Amino acid sequence: MRNIQFRHLRYFVAVAEAGSVQAGARVVGIVQPALSRQIRELEEAIGTPLLRRTTKGVEVTAAGQSFLSDARQMLQGLAQSQDRALRASRGELGVLRVGALPNYLFLPALAGALQRFRAELPRVSLSVEPMLSVEQAAAMAQGQIDGGIMAWRQVEAPHLSHVLLLKERFVLAMPSSGTARVRPPRKLADLAGTPFVWCDPIRSPAQHRFLMAQCQEVGFTPQVQQTGSDLATLMGLVAAGVGCTFVPSSMASTCPPSIRLVSLGEVGRHFPVEWVYAPDRVTPVMQRFMALLKAAVAEAGTAG
Repeated sequence: MRNIQFRHLRYFVAVAEAGSVQAGARVVGIVQPALSRQIRELEEAIGTPLLRRTTKGVEVTAAGQSFLSDARQMLQGLAQSQDRALRASRGELGVLRVGALPNYLFLPALAGALQRFRAELPRVSLSVEPMLSVEQAAAMAQGQIDGGIMAWRQVEAPHLSHVLLLKERFVLAMPSSGTARVRPPRKLADLAGTPFVWCDPIRSPAQHRFLMAQCQEVGFTPQVQQTGSDLATLMGLVAAGVGCTFVPSSMASTCPPSIRLVSLGEVGRHFPVEWVYAPDRVTPVMQRFMALLKAAVAEAGTAG
């Protein structure tokens, strides 16, 4: 018994709808004898006649009517599958899972890329998960996210590829309440004895080492009273008057009035904030997103 191929379905539907083998042959673009042979193969494979030959052409049998409905559905399903495959190959269908340091979601380049991505590719499922850099590196290694907005790539995941978004530095964040007439510190030594709230050295080890190294270079040891798991927690503790901390300078645009930001030359070393991804896992959806992101970076000039 022959296997039924999709060509058999197309030929049968063409003949059934045209009402004759001759007209069906014109529709599918093959000669009449070849089409008749294909119909016979289909009927032999099914085990019953699907068409009844008449002087005027063909009539569809009861079995043929049943099979015609199924054949149309199968051909429609095939066409839809082909369309989905082509859309997926162009990055128009699929999933993009992004990890991100929460304080960088407002970056013009990233916000612009996400806005265009959502507008151009509405059928792609997009998820953005707040994560610290070390958490993003682990999530990418486990295939849980496709890429991320992170710092400390050189330390946490040097094997990953990147697109530079921003060159960042830290500034001092101190409570502004009651300090209006107090001169801000000009160097770290002016902060001797001042309580600090600090990033968690376990959850943010690279950030901890980066800041401590700059302090130690000038002989300053921060008096750490409490640690926080993320920048939002640290900023909340500063606003509550618990102590001072260091935050990225880009937070100036979202800093509340209760916190004063002070730039100190001794903590002026820059670090990159990047879009990070595994080069061997770049999907068509990822290619579309990165093209938009690179264009947005160039327009915003954030990488300069």
